[in-house]
Amino acid sequence: MFKRRLSRRAAVRLISYGCAALVALSLFSAVSAAHLGAYRRQTRADAGRAFEESVEALSDLSRSMEKSLYAADGGMSAKVCAEVYADALRAGTALAALPFSTVEMEELKRFVSLAGDYAYTLCREAAEEGFSEEQRETFAGMAPVAAELAESLRGIRSDLSDGVLTMDSRERQIANVLDEVPVYLSERLVSYAGDFQGVETPVYHGQYTAREGTRREAVDEAAARQQAAAVLGCEPEEPALAASYADGGALLFTLGSRSVSVSAAGVESLRDSRLVSESRLDEGAARAAAEEALRALGYGDLKLEELDRRGNLLDLRFSAAENGAAGLDRTIGVTVALDDGSLAGLSLEGTRDEGAQSEWPVSEEEARSLLPAGLELQNLRRVTLAGADGRSIACYELLCLNAEGKQVRLYVNAESGRQEEIRIG
Repeated sequence: MFKRRLSRRAAVRLISYGCAALVALSLFSAVSAAHLGAYRRQTRADAGRAFEESVEALSDLSRSMEKSLYAADGGMSAKVCAEVYADALRAGTALAALPFSTVEMEELKRFVSLAGDYAYTLCREAAEEGFSEEQRETFAGMAPVAAELAESLRGIRSDLSDGVLTMDSRERQIANVLDEVPVYLSERLVSYAGDFQGVETPVYHGQYTAREGTRREAVDEAAARQQAAAVLGCEPEEPALAASYADGGALLFTLGSRSVSVSAAGVESLRDSRLVSESRLDEGAARAAAEEALRALGYGDLKLEELDRRGNLLDLRFSAAENGAAGLDRTIGVTVALDDGSLAGLSLEGTRDEGAQSEWPVSEEEARSLLPAGLELQNLRRVTLAGADGRSIACYELLCLNAEGKQVRLYVNAESGRQEEIRIG
C-alpha cells in the first residue's frame, strides 16, 4: 500500500502547533488552579466567619433571655422579646451558612428556632401586660442552655483555630485518598448534638408549641371505596388500593390517571395527572362545574375566595360558612380542567375541623371603630383564621381601599378586639 509521508515543513508546523497548544493548556490550567485555590480560601474564610457569628449570636441570645428576669414593664418586655428574636434569627442564619448539612445540627437549630418563635409570639402580649412569672421562668430556663451551647462552640472554635479541627468543604469526597483523614468541624458538632438535650417545649400559641399527639381513626376500606367511587364516578370495585398510610389514617385509591385519598372523615383529596392540552371552557363554566362537584360532596354554602388560571387549568379556593363565619383556615381547593370541566385536583383535608365560636364578644360596630385613618371600608364580615399553633381564631375581616386604591384586609380578633393580621393586595 502506498503511504503518504508528511513533508519536513508540515511536520515542523504540526509539532509547533502541538507545543503551542500544550503551552496554552498549561497556562489555562495554572490560572484555573489559582482561581480555584482563591475560591477555596474565600469559602473557608466565609465559613469561619459564619461559625464565629453563630457563637456570638448564641452568647447574645443567652444574655437577651436573661434580661426577662429584670424587665419591669410592658415596653421593656416587648424590647426583650425583639432582642431574643433577632439573636435567634442571627444564630439560625449563621448555622445554616456552614458548609455542611444542617441535619447534623438538627437539635441545635430546633432549640434556636424554638427560642425565636417563643419570643416572637409573646411580643405583643408582653408589650401590654409585661411578662408573667411562667414566661419569665421559660426564658430563664432557656438562657443557661444557650450560654452552655455558646461556651461549647467556643471550645470547638478554639480547636478550629489550633488546627485540631478542619473546616468542612464541598469536596470532602476526596478524603478517602488522603494519607491522614482530618477531623472535620461537622463531625465534632454531630458528636456534641447527640448529647444536647435542649429544653422542654413550652405550651404557647406558636409554631413549636407542645401538643398532644393525635392518631387518626382507622379507615374502613369498604366505606372508603364507596366514597372514592362517588368522586371518581365509577363502581366501588373499580379503583385499585394503591397505598395505606403508615398510621392507618387514610387510604389511597387509583383509577387511570386519577388518585383519591380517603380518611375516616371522608374524601381528603383528588389528583388527576393527565395532560390538559386545550381550553374550551370559560372561567364561569369552570366555576359552575367546581361548585356542582362540591355540592355533590355535601358542601353547599360556599364563597369563592381566590381564582387563578394556570395554563389550561383553573384553580379555585372556596370557604365554607360555619356559625355565620367564612372559614379561611379551612378552605377547599379545587382545580378544574378547562377542556372538559372535570376535576383535576381537590383538597378537602382539614375542612371538617370544629369551627369558630358562636358568640363574638366584640361587636361589628367596635370592629368598625378600629379602622385606621386613610382607609376606606368596603366590606366587613366574620371569618376564622388559623393561628400559628393551628387553632381557629374568630375575626372580623375589614376589606378596605387605601389612598392609592390598593386593597388592604384587616383582621380584628373578635375576642380581644386587637388586630390579628394585615394582608395587602
